[in-house]
Amino acid sequence: MKRRALVAAALAGGAFLAASSRAKAEPPREDIDGDLRDYYGGERTSAWVVLGIGVPAAVAGGVLAAQPGDFSRGLGWPMLTMGAVEAIGAVFYAVRVGGEIDHYESLLARDPAAYRAEELDHIEGTTSRFVGYRLGELAFTLAGAGIATYGFASGRDAWRGAGIGVGGMALPFLVIDSINDARARRYRDDVRAFRPGLGAAPGGGFVLSLSGAF
Repeated sequence: MKRRALVAAALAGGAFLAASSRAKAEPPREDIDGDLRDYYGGERTSAWVVLGIGVPAAVAGGVLAAQPGDFSRGLGWPMLTMGAVEAIGAVFYAVRVGGEIDHYESLLARDPAAYRAEELDHIEGTTSRFVGYRLGELAFTLAGAGIATYGFASGRDAWRGAGIGVGGMALPFLVIDSINDARARRYRDDVRAFRPGLGAAPGGGFVLSLSGAF
């Protein structure tokens, strides 16, 4: 009988230590809600930053493209097209982020387990897409540098302007998306660590049930 009691106590102690360790590793509900707001708030801020770059670039590009010089036109068209595309995309993304905040906060409050499953799938897709975004922006940056180098070497103003325009527009977006990617990966790790209802009891304690005969 004494041996059975010792075994039961040992199992209970082990379960308590494992539960306590897990409780420390897993962020509580209010923390993940803060992480959610921080992530999407950062995304919305990033969208407005891109808009703030894209609109002036598009306007300046339009003015330059209308000038008679080869360098001005070569510089202006990349600024106009890339700035306009980024600005339009930024507006749509900022609006979408507002909806995502409402959706995931509501889902977290209603069903934390469903929130984790859906948001983890969503943020995994986001981080994987950032690889493609950054590679594309890096390619445009390097291509712009190459075109500009050719323009300077050959004395062709149009190529010189185009290279500066393409590379000059792609580089800041590469930096912005690198920051966004790092933020998305931190949030992904927070969502992964969040495991609602895993051994948790109402009131913050842990439930231990032992069954079977000793």
